[in-house]
Amino acid sequence: MKPIPQTKQQASRLTQWCMVLVVALLASTTTLQAQSEKNNACIECHADTVKDKVIHGPTVTDCKSCHVPNGQEHPLKGTIGFKMFDKGSELCYTCHVDNRASFKMKYIHKPLKKDDCVGCHDPHSANNQKLLKLTTPALCVSCHKDFAGVQESATSVHTASFEAEACLTCHNPHASKIKRLLVAKSKDLCLNCHNKTIKKPDGKIIANIGKHLDENDHKHKALKKRCTGCHDPHFSKDLTILLKYKYPVKNYTVAMEESYELCFRCHDTDLLMLEKTTTGTEFRNGDQNLHFLHINKTKGRTCMNCHDVHAASNTKLIAKTVKFGRWDMPLNYIDTEVGGSCATGCHKREEYKRGDLLKQ
Repeated sequence: MKPIPQTKQQASRLTQWCMVLVVALLASTTTLQAQSEKNNACIECHADTVKDKVIHGPTVTDCKSCHVPNGQEHPLKGTIGFKMFDKGSELCYTCHVDNRASFKMKYIHKPLKKDDCVGCHDPHSANNQKLLKLTTPALCVSCHKDFAGVQESATSVHTASFEAEACLTCHNPHASKIKRLLVAKSKDLCLNCHNKTIKKPDGKIIANIGKHLDENDHKHKALKKRCTGCHDPHFSKDLTILLKYKYPVKNYTVAMEESYELCFRCHDTDLLMLEKTTTGTEFRNGDQNLHFLHINKTKGRTCMNCHDVHAASNTKLIAKTVKFGRWDMPLNYIDTEVGGSCATGCHKREEYKRGDLLKQ
């Protein structure tokens, strides 16, 4: 390939540009070298700033990105020769420009609200990614003291809160459009994980709740917006399956109002306490309260002997089958306009009718 012919004037201009570029590069190299030497002088005294694995870029290249002289001699005992270029998070935003908008949402993490980025991040170096002073959940627990030691002491612990990404699985550490700094709406967040069958290390199986809700038209009203009406998303100190209030998870229990604390936060206690009623429950034969008949005993049947607590194919949330030990007991429930009937492993088909009392 033949070279493109050039005039003497073009060749001269090209030579001039090359000389300018060389001078600029030499000047830049000299500046960087001088800057590096000054930075090394800082590190000679402040070696602790670069002692860890992950180092903040300006720490090794240009201390004056953050620290600027204040006119006092340095180093000199009893004086501080530098001041910060700006205050709090405003200093961080001089480089992390994109974060300013995303960190100013409706709900802001308190440390960030107080301009305390260095409460969580070390500005110089750290042994953790993103210059975090500790990994999660230890970092979060350093402020949220009520979570300290719960894995050893609580009856039930939500694994997602303490393993892998821990707190960051559900919460944004800076800001969010959703209360409690959640990364998604509460119910959606739960179903991001509970959309599959989960086998725990102890062999217990957690059902695919997402699939169960999709397959059934009638959902428990408590599940309309969130799962946290009944379950604690982190841990339960005294109760199983992350329950927030007392509830008998077995087939039988002594009939006491406090045993059903969870249910009676929404439901009327009359369904347990009144033998006769026309308003306390729709599960009645005339005015005979059939909830009372089944539950109000020393060995009373619990709600889960009949109801699916999440969703079912009928309005009463009567399950198709319920667990009785290893047996999947069929209920064969049929709903009618004035009552219903069932034929379980407990008895032959029994029918109940509310009759005209339903209209009162």
